[in-house]
Formats: sequence, structure tokens, C-alpha cells
Amino acid sequence: MNKLSTKLRQKQSIVPQQIIKSRLLELSIDELEKDLENEIQVNPVIEEKSIEESRSNDQVDSFQDQSSYELFLANVPESKDITDDLIIQIDTSNLDEKSKLIGKEIVFNLDKNGFLDIELELIADNHNVDVEEIEQIRKEVMELNPEGVGSKDLKEYLTFQIGDSNTLSNKIVENYFDDFLNQDKDKIKQHINCTDKEIDEAFSFISDQNFSPILDNDLGIENVLPDAIVKEKEDKWLILINDRLLNKYQISQDYLDAAMNSNSSKEEKTFLKNHISDAQNILDTLNYRSNTLKDVIEQILLVQGNFLSNKSEFLNPLKLEDIANKIDKDISSISRVVKNKYIDTPIGLISLKSLFSNALTKKSGKTASTNELKKVMLEIIDAEDKKSPLSDSDIVEKLNEKDFLIARRTVAKYRKLLDIKNVNQRIEK
Repeated sequence: MNKLSTKLRQKQSIVPQQIIKSRLLELSIDELEKDLENEIQVNPVIEEKSIEESRSNDQVDSFQDQSSYELFLANVPESKDITDDLIIQIDTSNLDEKSKLIGKEIVFNLDKNGFLDIELELIADNHNVDVEEIEQIRKEVMELNPEGVGSKDLKEYLTFQIGDSNTLSNKIVENYFDDFLNQDKDKIKQHINCTDKEIDEAFSFISDQNFSPILDNDLGIENVLPDAIVKEKEDKWLILINDRLLNKYQISQDYLDAAMNSNSSKEEKTFLKNHISDAQNILDTLNYRSNTLKDVIEQILLVQGNFLSNKSEFLNPLKLEDIANKIDKDISSISRVVKNKYIDTPIGLISLKSLFSNALTKKSGKTASTNELKKVMLEIIDAEDKKSPLSDSDIVEKLNEKDFLIARRTVAKYRKLLDIKNVNQRIEK
């Protein structure tokens, strides 16, 4: 098959191959799998291997040995789905069987944010019951976890969250929701007797609520499928790349045979050869992605190994350019490799992007990362007198005492990045 594949691959321009590489490099393992499933639909020569083929020794070899492969599988978190979880909650609830069916239909008609995406009247017609009964079951669904799923809109969801915990906030959402969205406090005050402080606190309380029942982090980062696992063993790092997709797909032998068949027409051969070439480029890119990801992680571990093994509190300075120079790749490729990738480490599941930090030069000449600067700034602000907080200039002086020679504008920049209010807003009255 390899000989046939080699004969059939045509020399193509660098542009399409480069586009494929760029696209697949930046995808996470979850996104990559979906992308490849879509590719099967448009390219008939790519097929998914049978279970027996997928369990071949090739798959184990990519992990160096069987024990390494089993270690990876043991560390891959179980995939969870909010819809499945909600259905389980309904099945184990005290609802009767008919109400459970209606509850499940409500769940199946949630949009990606957890809001109901169907008219109650339609569900009522489907089950030949009154809308009032559907509404009651919907209220039951809203009590499930995550709470508030099935809300009709943001207004109802905010009202549900606030409940009786804050009367003024509840009143604002219930009666002046559009004015709240427009942040028109003066207009609301024309109708509600309250002080500026009270309405500020009410607005702040509303803004602290979730704005959709289902958030991107509802499942938690621990449920993100890692693109790699790194383990420290006897002061050496073991890198396990999740490259199971390398051995999940193949080029169909039937199509290879058809392309070589002398009875095939010229048009058929051209069609097959083009699709086989495209398919081989994709499979080659999967291999390229896996190798490049491993190279990048190896270089990151050389710099940030102590941080990942809990031997250092701070990251060392590291830029994309540093990695690019080490492995002789352009910065754009490194950027794509780092994007959307998570690795399982001794300190937890973290994004590759978070392991990069710009360098700062201290007064003493030592280098520090921006992460270290941010941490020191937080410590300084946490320790300040809340009735007389530090100005940015005061923070500059405090940092100076800790070996950081930083301009006031730099302090202001990082204060905003850390979402820390200015001195006047931090005063406790």
C-alpha cells in the first residue's frame, strides 16, 4: 500500500499543504477529531480503521511502550456531557414517567447557553397537555444542576438566581430590565426611592450573577481532553502525546486499487489521485502536528520544569520566539501549536499558553517573569490599608524596594490586567 500511495501522490504547490498544516496545528485534540470526521464526509478515500486495526501495535508504538500507553489512558478524564447529566437527573427524580418525558424534551430543546429554544405550546401539543403543566415541569428542570437551565431568557434567569436575596436587585431586573442593560441608573432612580450607593450595589450584585445557565467552564477544566501528559520520573520528564488519531484513519485500499486500475477512466483516475493526495497530506500533517507538539513541550520543560514539578513558585521568562529558534520553526507555527492545547502535569491540567511569560530585568540585573511581578503586586495591594490604599506611584516605590524597577504606567497596565480598581475605587468607607 505504501508503494501505491507513493506513486499516486502528486506534487502539489506548497500553498494547500501549508494551509492544511496551519489549520490542523492550532486545533485541540477534541477539535481535531471533529475536523477529521467532517473530512471523511467530503473525502471518500479517507476511512476510519476497524477496531482491530486501531488496536494494532502501531498505536502502542506511538507511545513508546504498552505501559506508557496505559498510563496515558489512565490519566485521560472521562468525557462528560451536560445534556446526558441532565437526563440522568430527570430519570432519578421524583417526577412521574409522563413528566420525565416532558422534562427530557425540554432538555433536548436547550440552546448552547442553556436557555429554552422552543415554545411551550409546541411541547404541550406534542404531549396533549395544557401549557400550565409544561410550565410546572419546566420549573422543576430549572432546579436541576446547572441551576436555571430551561429559563426562557436572561431576565428570567437573573430573577431566578437573585430570588429573595436582594430585593432591590430583583425589583430592577423585574421592572427595569432594559434600563439595567443600558446602565441607566438615573432613569431607574426616577421610579425607585434609593440612594446612589444602594443602586450601585444593586447593579454590582446583578452583574456578579451568571449570564447564562451553561458556561464554557461548567464542566470544569478537569474535563478538557489533554493533548499531552507530562510525568516526572527520576528527575526526567516523560512526554505522552495524545496521538491516537494518527492510527485511527487510513486511505482506503479499495480506492487505491481503483486509482491503479487500468479500466478506470481518465476522469475517475484524476478524481481519485487528487483525493488520495489530499488525504495523504492530512495524514502527514497529523504526524507533523504530533512531532512538533512534542518538540515544543520538550523545550518548555527545559525552561519551566521546576515550576511544573512544584520546585519553583514562579515561571521563568519564556517567549514563543525562544522555542521557534530552538526547534528551527517559525513563530507562527509555534503560536498555532500552543493555541488551544492543554497538558496534564504534576500541578494539574494547564494550557500551554500559560507557560509563556515575558522577561523583566530587576535592579539587581536578575531576570524575572511578568507572572512574578503580578504576584508581588497582588501581595502589595492585599497588604495595603484599605482606608488609605496605595496609588500607582506608591506601588512603584514598594516594588522598587523588592528589586523591581518599574514605571508607573507599567503598574497601571498590570493593575488593569489583574482587574484591580484604581486607588479611589479601592477606598473602603
